[in-house]
Amino acid sequence: MLNDQLMLLERTFLNPRAFPEERYYSHVLWAPRTGSVVTFPGLSNACSRARDTASGSEAWAEVQRQLSIVVTALEGAAATLRPVADL
Repeated sequence: MLNDQLMLLERTFLNPRAFPEERYYSHVLWAPRTGSVVTFPGLSNACSRARDTASGSEAWAEVQRQLSIVVTALEGAAATLRPVADL
């Protein structure tokens, strides 16, 4: 049961829409180095691109989209781990 939950936990961090420009990457937490930060690569890359743009720009909309992807993954991971505490 624990092994299955670990497998499901890892799957919660897969999202095919996390990297629209990189077709082969789908992991929300880790990806090949595409910027200066290795963790949460979609969010960190979006923040880097949006840093010098206006607050209502499309770049900041991408930051919000990436943040919602990360939050959804973390909520899914928390829901997956919840039953483990009952063991």
